[in-house]
Amino acid sequence: MVKDSRSRVKDVIKILQRLSTYLAYFGALSLFLMMCLTIMDVAGRCIFNKPVLGAYELTEFMILILIFSFLGYTQTKKSHISVDLFMMIIPDKFKIFIEILNHLACLVIMILIVWMGFGKAVEMMGTRESSPNLAVPSYPFVFFLVLGCAVLCIEFIKDIVFFLKSKKGGIN
Repeated sequence: MVKDSRSRVKDVIKILQRLSTYLAYFGALSLFLMMCLTIMDVAGRCIFNKPVLGAYELTEFMILILIFSFLGYTQTKKSHISVDLFMMIIPDKFKIFIEILNHLACLVIMILIVWMGFGKAVEMMGTRESSPNLAVPSYPFVFFLVLGCAVLCIEFIKDIVFFLKSKKGGIN
């Protein structure tokens, strides 16, 4: 029974890592497309005196995709910026406690963002809010924000469970 639950947990962790990786690839594609769009916009403006219509709007949407696609992946790799100035002098028992508190606080904030973002996306879908020049619907991008933050929430939960297990004697 214990092995079954551990294998299920490992399977869920693998799925989460794949999802985070795929979102990161999607974010990298967004960055590449944003670079191409910027090059075309600058070249069109300088050479032909005709910038790309809606380049600013598309760049805004792609920046949103870029940022929120990497949140979970960055947490998986433990690459978020942290200031550990005082952590070097704190005993290990307190370090784990502080890490758990930190992750819990971040989890609560991300849950609020997911909750409010989902509500906003549904509202935008109902009002058919779109960008001014290209009339691109805005709600899919807010749903993407919700997805990125939800993946980060799951990562925080995974890390909190790992910290709690490591406090009790390790995790296999």
